[in-house]
Amino acid sequence: VSACDVPEGSLLAGFGGPEDYRDCFAREVHGAVSLADYIERFYCSPAFRPERIVLGLIGRGASDADARAVAHGDAGSIAVWKVVERRAMPRPGSTAEGPTRHEILLESKDTGTALWLAVEPLPGSTRLLFGSWVGNVGQSLWRVMLHPHQWYSRFLLGGVDFGGG
Repeated sequence: VSACDVPEGSLLAGFGGPEDYRDCFAREVHGAVSLADYIERFYCSPAFRPERIVLGLIGRGASDADARAVAHGDAGSIAVWKVVERRAMPRPGSTAEGPTRHEILLESKDTGTALWLAVEPLPGSTRLLFGSWVGNVGQSLWRVMLHPHQWYSRFLLGGVDFGGG
């Protein structure tokens, strides 16, 4: 898992204001991975399970079925996050028939944060992208949480199991 720039034109890049915090992490896995499969595996991963337990304790939990419903477009929210937008678009420099980035942006108004998940097909593999947005980071407790948050983001993305990818 490595840090990378937030892709231009992505849902994450266009969300909020220019002064807000954004980060992005990437990981390449073998084979083709759909956005739906990535979303489901992300929210159902052992790495995300502790967060799901905490969310459950505050009455905002989510089941594997909830994760599958959001992944396949059958629900508009999971736990504290509501789907803002989901889309497929050609990556810069690709043809309309070529590689396409599929992405979803989910916002939590309760926490002033958003999560972004995206997949980009590559020859023989898929690039998984995971990013976060935090509004008014300079005026909130989030500013002291950024370094732990970055570690946790890497941990979450690394914990999505695709059979050794």
